[in-house]
Amino acid sequence: MNCLIRIRQRYPDLAQSDRKLADYLLAQPDTARHLSSQQLAAEAGVSQSSVVKFAQKLGV
Repeated sequence: MNCLIRIRQRYPDLAQSDRKLADYLLAQPDTARHLSSQQLAAEAGVSQSSVVKFAQKLGV
């Protein structure tokens, strides 16, 4: 399953910090795909550990 579809499906149940990252990923998918977790965290305004935990929650 596409990651963006997973994010959209789980969005209503996400915590506020996860929504911040989800919003960035949904708005900038082409940019986000080329970023490291550290760069993604900086762009989305969350911690790097939040990015890793978010990916784990999605199963990627």
